Parts: sequence; C-alpha cells; structure tokens
Amino acid sequence: MKTLRFFLLFTLVAQSFVTTALAKPSSLEFMTSQDLSASNANSNINLQNSGNTAATVYGLYVRQFSYVTPGQSCSAAVPIYPSSTNVTVGSVLMPIAINPGRSVAIGQNYLYNMILQAEYYVYTTIPSSPPGCALPGCTWGSDTTTYNWCIYLGALAPVSTSPGYTSNVPPSTDAASSTGIYDYNVVSNFITIGPISCNDQTLTCSAASPQTQPFSL
Repeated sequence: MKTLRFFLLFTLVAQSFVTTALAKPSSLEFMTSQDLSASNANSNINLQNSGNTAATVYGLYVRQFSYVTPGQSCSAAVPIYPSSTNVTVGSVLMPIAINPGRSVAIGQNYLYNMILQAEYYVYTTIPSSPPGCALPGCTWGSDTTTYNWCIYLGALAPVSTSPGYTSNVPPSTDAASSTGIYDYNVVSNFITIGPISCNDQTLTCSAASPQTQPFSL
C-alpha cells in the first residue's frame, strides 16, 4: 500500500470561513455546525454502507479532483490529480458509525470544506491548474473563470490488512503509513460524483441531483 499523505481539516472554530465539524449525538450525517443550523443542508451526496457489517467511518476526503466548466457533465472532466496518486487530500474528520445498508448524508458546508482543502492542495502543488480559480466558488478577487467540480469520494477507516489486528481505534499516522498493515480507504469502486457547484458567500457546495458512493468492508 502506498504511503498516504494526510491533509486534515481539524475542528477549529472560524466564524466566517471554516466551521467546526460537530454532529448532534442523534445525527447520522456528515454535517458541520453550519449544516446543522440550516433548513436544508444536504449536498445531494451520500455515503452508503453496502456491506453486511457496521463500519465506523472516521472522515471523508477527495480521492480524485477534476474540473468542468458550468454546463458540462463529468464525462468531460479534466483531472487535476487522479485517484492513482493515493492522496487523502481535503480530509474532514468526524467519526460516524454506519449500519449495513444505511446511507449517510453529506452536508453542503462539510463538502465545501473538503473541496476548499483540495483547492488549497492544488494551489500549493499545481498552481496553474485549473487557471483562474482560487476558491471552490471561483469568486476570489483575482478569479477569472468559474468551474464545477467532479470528485471521487474517499472514506477513512482503519481496516486491517494483516492478522492479529483487534483494535477499533485508529493507529498513529506512522503505523497507518506502514506497508501492508492498514488500509485507510474503505471505498474500492469509485463513482464520479458531480458536477458540484459551490458558493463562496454561503460556504456551501452541492450536486444538482442525488448521488451515492457505496462502500463495504
């Protein structure tokens, strides 16, 4: 297993930019505090446990990041980085136990935070791609082009790939990065999610129609 590089968005309170990733005890959704206070926070994107056992997903991330111009479908998407790079970029952590067959909604602000972190990664590693867009909604002062996004949705969970693993607590990053011990991505068959449009004024992102990424342990 390739070494995973983590770009984690920790739960740090910021009133106007990034909200805390806190969930109500009864909530089975990936929602930030902003999402929980909104009347309609569902981004139309869901994660589904299609396996036969319950799974605790510790967070979500952008496994592949691509862009299209508004009006295009994801079949025309241009990858900024492909899933083969094995980068857990845009990670937002919030453990949720998902029962077999259960789908979990992803909040619009939660999704915005993921894509914002993916944008930051792109800006620091490939600043010219895509050109002319610095924020998910492409409304930064210097932005010249509007894009929509197509992603692979990754899910983090400490799944053992070796005998003798008994703990359900995530190991340290060093242990997780070791070859042949843990596999942190529980999604095996990715589907393209999108196009996703974002709004930098409301700090939200959403897809126009409901879409679900399944996984199983």
